[in-house]
Amino acid sequence: MNEKALMLIEATLKPWIEVRKRDISKMVMNVNTTSSLVEQGYVRTKYGDLVIVPNYRLRKGSSYIIEETSKGSAFGWVNRKEK
Repeated sequence: MNEKALMLIEATLKPWIEVRKRDISKMVMNVNTTSSLVEQGYVRTKYGDLVIVPNYRLRKGSSYIIEETSKGSAFGWVNRKEK
């Protein structure tokens, strides 16, 4: 995995995990179906493994992390391509 991409992912995760004490096992990262990450199925971060979910609605190069729990939900763009 590209070092810059990993830094963006970890920067998105940091406030959720370090400040809000959320659990990475309840989070998934949505990526375009053509992403090479879909085959791998996960990204290993300093916070643990983040599951990858293919999403055909996302533009190539866009990705976001989402969490749904009883405490509420969290959402954050990792990278967003504009039209």
